[in-house]
Amino acid sequence: MIWWINGPYGVGKSTLAEELHRRCPRSFIFDAEAVGNAVRDNLPEELFNGYIFEGYPLWFRTCAELLAEIAGGYDGDVYVPMTLVRPDSFAKIEGPLREKGVGIVHILLESSPEIVHDRILERGEEEDCWCMRQIGLCLENQRQFKGVIRIQSLGKPVSQLAEEVLTRIILPGMA
Repeated sequence: MIWWINGPYGVGKSTLAEELHRRCPRSFIFDAEAVGNAVRDNLPEELFNGYIFEGYPLWFRTCAELLAEIAGGYDGDVYVPMTLVRPDSFAKIEGPLREKGVGIVHILLESSPEIVHDRILERGEEEDCWCMRQIGLCLENQRQFKGVIRIQSLGKPVSQLAEEVLTRIILPGMA
């Protein structure tokens, strides 16, 4: 099963994925950001379409193909800690995966702007960094997401978030 862990930049997606991986060692953390950087950084300047990877159709296709390849040959869960900003973006990854018989769940970590702001600062970024400027956009757009499992992260420790995810979505082999 693939677990797409979404939420605003800085909300704790990677931290949660690492905790879930620690609890379920037979799992893998997929770096969709590395895929996005590879796509964006290898296009000519004329094809630059912003810093949000959702502006690159090739990013969706590449993530879906890589995730399908992993799911087809790997007997474990895959965690994908990656922000999606646009409400229609998850379907662009989910659709091709479902067509190939790959199960995927969309989790959205929700928080307040203040907590996200403070977490971004805690990880060493500057007050006016790119992630900070995206907080409002992320929170506003992510309210529109449908069919997502919403988890309130509001300052909860990662162990509590992991417990909530595991009790709301029973991972194979952990029931």
